[in-house]
Amino acid sequence: MGLVGVNAPAALAAAPAFQHFQGSFTDVDSQTCGFPITISQNFASDVQFFYDQQGNLIRSLAHIQLRGTDSANGVSLPDTADFTHTFDFTTGINGDLGVTTHVIIPNRGTVLTDAGAVLSDEQGNLLFVAGNHQVISGDVAAYCAALAG
Repeated sequence: MGLVGVNAPAALAAAPAFQHFQGSFTDVDSQTCGFPITISQNFASDVQFFYDQQGNLIRSLAHIQLRGTDSANGVSLPDTADFTHTFDFTTGINGDLGVTTHVIIPNRGTVLTDAGAVLSDEQGNLLFVAGNHQVISGDVAAYCAALAG
């Protein structure tokens, strides 16, 4: 009995595309603590875009670094993040893996951490959460107290 298709070439997806982004942004969060917090970040991101056999974009994988400050009431705290973000264009599922928020009081310790894994749909509904996620769980008292001035 012979093997059929052993030497047949496999259908290959298009090669991934790579892009590097960097820049900065400032945003104001008025919800977390009940007073405005100015979040200023510098970022760098290396992104791979993956395509199917027809050349359609199906998935992205981004390695992201953020460095900046969270400021309110005359107080500024260092805020860093190092994580991988994925997006599946066929299902709309977002994924984050790593440290998405780490805010410290210098020489005193951490006041806010989001670290682990999170999956969500395009509307932001949580599908899976593992790790320490103070922002998601609402455990922000130490962070708010540190920024209260």
